Amino acid sequence: MMRIMPILVAMRDADMRRRMFRRVWPLTTGTREVLMSKLVKYYGVTVKKGEHVFREGEPADVMYMIHKGRVQISKGVGTFDEKIRVLGEGEFIGEMAVINSLPRSANAVALEDCVLIKMDRESFDETVRKNHEFSVSVIQLLSDRLRETDELLMVYAKRERIQTLFAEILSDMLRYGKRDGSGEWLLLKKVSFLKRANVRLMWEMKSLLSVCNELIIMDRVRVKKDQHGAEWFAVRAAE
Repeated sequence: MMRIMPILVAMRDADMRRRMFRRVWPLTTGTREVLMSKLVKYYGVTVKKGEHVFREGEPADVMYMIHKGRVQISKGVGTFDEKIRVLGEGEFIGEMAVINSLPRSANAVALEDCVLIKMDRESFDETVRKNHEFSVSVIQLLSDRLRETDELLMVYAKRERIQTLFAEILSDMLRYGKRDGSGEWLLLKKVSFLKRANVRLMWEMKSLLSVCNELIIMDRVRVKKDQHGAEWFAVRAAE
């Protein structure tokens, strides 16, 4: 039984698992279903809808394969819980636990009643040594996840820079800003702000201008020109 478990965990979806069964364990469909039932019986864990599979920061020593159900992966960002991805049948969760033993880097919550198959470090190491297809599958998985992580980190970094600069603009408007003639807009001289922000934030001017453009595209800040052609950041004044 222990030899069959790693083969199952290696597969990324139900069809691949069935194909591997036919190749490695040439049994009838009925027998394969019985075997799967036994694996779930001995190695399966049930997680109810809304329950945590694991929490960010917890010690990690096992990974899981989703046999049935869907799991939401999310990460704490400040006071918010940022959703990262939803994983379904045949996919791994918590795979880094058997790679580096570091604490969980995200939360995993069951979106519906789930049946998961557990795999500890010993089973993982043994399978990597003995099963080439499993090794390839894990390498591909880790490569995909790392790429997704890099993309998410870029999104988070960009979002944080936008929020930081917007807060700087609002803060400077309170100190150095003024209302326009209509009283509808708060104005802040663009060139003066950029010089101050360059010193305080230690960002390159090119980065400052890029994030300013993002704020303008998002319509959180506007740019208005005075009669002399000087540019001013403009934010609608609160009534």
